[in-house]
Amino acid sequence: MDKQSYHVLERLRGQLVSAAMGKGTFLNRDVLLLSQTLDQLIVKVQREKNRTPESVQG
Repeated sequence: MDKQSYHVLERLRGQLVSAAMGKGTFLNRDVLLLSQTLDQLIVKVQREKNRTPESVQG
């Protein structure tokens, strides 16, 4: 994962935690949207990681 993706993931994770703590639940619409966005980015990063030749090395 490149540094930019890492920073975006960490920023979104921080926003998710802050939003959930502020709302007192993960069931709030805004919190759920952040969670879904973070999930989508994680999946994207994992797919990219699985496509790189270095992930084939073991």
